[in-house]
Amino acid sequence: MKNYKKIYWLICIILNTNLFVINKPSHAYIPNIYSPNPKVLIDTSIGIGLTASEYIKYGQTKEAIGLAKLAISLNPKEIELWIILARAQLSNNKLEEALISIERAKNINPNIPILWFTKASIEMQMGEIQLAINSINKCLKIEKKNSNAYFLLGNAKLIQKNHTEALDAFTKATKVKPNFWQAINNKGLIYFELGNKKQAIQIWRKVLKIKSDPEPKLALAIALYSIEPANKESIKLAKEALQENPNYFSQAHQKEQLWGEKLQEAGKTLFKNPKLKAVINKASANSRFTN
Repeated sequence: MKNYKKIYWLICIILNTNLFVINKPSHAYIPNIYSPNPKVLIDTSIGIGLTASEYIKYGQTKEAIGLAKLAISLNPKEIELWIILARAQLSNNKLEEALISIERAKNINPNIPILWFTKASIEMQMGEIQLAINSINKCLKIEKKNSNAYFLLGNAKLIQKNHTEALDAFTKATKVKPNFWQAINNKGLIYFELGNKKQAIQIWRKVLKIKSDPEPKLALAIALYSIEPANKESIKLAKEALQENPNYFSQAHQKEQLWGEKLQEAGKTLFKNPKLKAVINKASANSRFTN
């Protein structure tokens, strides 16, 4: 009982003490609104834009679109950010949106080569080959030594089966960039379609000295086999190519890579070789395409 009394009196003392404490009036907290320096916004937007560009490189296109839009909201007058957004949209197959982004970039400055190159890439994917050629020519008018533009022009002419102009464009691409193996490789595609198999073989051997890639490996294997079915090198190269990239067993993928009808048909003949049965079965199972 004594303990309860002690506690009771202690509570009373505390309460009475608090009565004599003077409470200071509380002031409402008014936040200080931060206005960032315009240079900070520009620097931040460029950093975000570069990150978006990296995301495109690694196939994270949806994230890249979000980042590019954020960067543009901070710095809408930066043409490169609109181009990055267009590239992200192109990679995500949002072609109409990509064209709108390019138009926004054009309104800022139409004299940027990458703008016209990106526009051409979008038009190529839309199947508007002549529009793409017009855009590429505008790119080359601004920047004459643009190897990528010549390469894209060569691809457009190859789709149109304009072999002479395609060869010319690929040759110009390699003059600007001598080790541009994709451009050299595509010259081989043209020579094979024109019936000049030996020239195609020379070209693909040259490519493989620059880059050991499954496409020229398989193309060379097909060309060698079409001349001499007993050629052991052709079987070896075909096995290596299909193990490295099983998609090349598919005609749909071959068409995407602009292989002509003659090379595709010759490939079918090679694939019937019994020595390739095991690798063909595996490639067929692992390819993201179906024949």
